[in-house]
This record gives sequence, C-alpha cells and structure tokens, in this order.
Amino acid sequence: MKNHKMIKYEYGAMSSKFSCVAENKLTAYVTMCAHFDNQANLLVIYSPIESKKDCWASFGGAISDRLDEVFGGIGSFDEYVKNHIPEIKACYSSIKRVV
Repeated sequence: MKNHKMIKYEYGAMSSKFSCVAENKLTAYVTMCAHFDNQANLLVIYSPIESKKDCWASFGGAISDRLDEVFGGIGSFDEYVKNHIPEIKACYSSIKRVV
C-alpha cells in the first residue's frame, strides 16, 4: 500500500465520528463494519461525499443484502473480506476517533 494513493474516510453512528484511510472504498467499508461489529447497521458515511450513496444504514439491522449490492453481487462482501485481509488490517490500524 506504500505507492498507492490513500483516501480518508469519515464515518460514525449516533454522536461518534471516526476516520480511517484506505486505497479504495471497499477496504474502508469492510473496516467500518468490522469496527462497529454488531452495530454496523447504524453506520453513516460522512466523507468522501461520493461514498454517501453507498450507505447501508438500517434501523432494522438487515444489511447483508445491501452490502452485497455495494460490493458487486451475492456473496461479494464475504469474498472481498477473504481476499483482502492485509489491506483491511492496515486500514483498521489507521482508525482514529474524530468526535
């Protein structure tokens, strides 16, 4: 990831706000979900602005179908996780609390 452009993402739920950096949105999204674990359905993406359209927030809790849609189809979220562990770990280590 050293020679790639890193993008800052800001996200949160309720009154919390965090940031992380990743070279692509899918790695950032997996990291956000991992960070919030069982409450990933409450996440809102604040920036970059173009990521807001990918939002999967749901008060009902069911986000698997939406995440697969964002990642490219049925089972694609899990497949992405399986194939990008090093990038996800690096992104997770970049998490910082903003608010």
